[in-house]
Amino acid sequence: MRKLVALLLSTAAVFAGAPASAQYTPPLGERPAVAGPRTQMLNLGSVHLSSHGDWQRTWLAPLNAKLVAWQPQVVTVESLSGAQCELMRQVPQRYAEAYEHYCPDATGFQRALKTTQAEAERDAAAVLAEWPASPTPAQRRRLAMLFLAAGDRPSAQVQWLRLAVPERIAEDGLTEAALKVLDRSQRAMNESYDIAAAVAAASGLERIHAVDDHTAVVLGDAYPEGFADWQRTFFQGIRDTPRFAAMEAAWSAVDDGDSLLAAYRDMNAPGAQDAQIRADFGGAFADAAPERFGRYYAGWWETRNLRMVANIREAITPHPGARVLNIVGASHKPWYDQWARQMADVEVVDAREVLGD
Repeated sequence: MRKLVALLLSTAAVFAGAPASAQYTPPLGERPAVAGPRTQMLNLGSVHLSSHGDWQRTWLAPLNAKLVAWQPQVVTVESLSGAQCELMRQVPQRYAEAYEHYCPDATGFQRALKTTQAEAERDAAAVLAEWPASPTPAQRRRLAMLFLAAGDRPSAQVQWLRLAVPERIAEDGLTEAALKVLDRSQRAMNESYDIAAAVAAASGLERIHAVDDHTAVVLGDAYPEGFADWQRTFFQGIRDTPRFAAMEAAWSAVDDGDSLLAAYRDMNAPGAQDAQIRADFGGAFADAAPERFGRYYAGWWETRNLRMVANIREAITPHPGARVLNIVGASHKPWYDQWARQMADVEVVDAREVLGD
């Protein structure tokens, strides 16, 4: 046994000393054999729509139409799952701030159904497993309420949008409080609902998948004293650059659906995020502060993205060969693209092919 351990350690040492270029070769090679068609993955970088209060929902129509025409079969969003929010609620000493910021309260819906988050998630999955080809409005209302109790508001929104307007009523377990959540007409725009849920509903899907992750927030407990001041100064330095001003000017010029679609097309072009992420995260890794504040910050960012992409991998595994639409903040897109290309059965789709004329 000792000889075997020694052999394994020596072999590992040999590979550890291999040229750095080997790091960029996927374990199974560039394009391994796959049974059936490869999964097609479109990673759509987005602005956070809530930051553009002067925009109108109708402007999203051309963008959403392009995405629907692509016929996605799985849709994911930058939103926390109900399960992760429940974890954060149960461990407030570690996650209270993240929970308050990222997790809408689902406990009222759970009380209405006399259930827990985990039970509601289980029951929603069981309902979908037996879902008929032509569900009744009552079935959709019930499933929407289960999704709300499970902490999955984007999927509840899909069911809401699939109901005819006269059927969007408080019956079959769906409460008046639920109607206030699902009727977003007076709420700020949000890409998880106004793009993802709208596209999923129009594409005939029954749900979407929340893949964001904020468990790495606990890394903040290890930040050296003075990190917050460093971060404010670092961010201000990025905002003061001509590049940032040009980006702001481009978004300010959006004034209708065609210009919004064009802006999304430009934002998702190959290399469109390079300058920004190299200034932000690349600049952080190289920052000379002796406390290595930048490496704490950029390390947190990579941890979060690794976990998000792992959640995508989990969501798409039951759907080999599907067309997958991932909607995420634009600065995440380069990490999504990079790690998706390392998945043996995934092919990354150029957004220009989908958003083009």
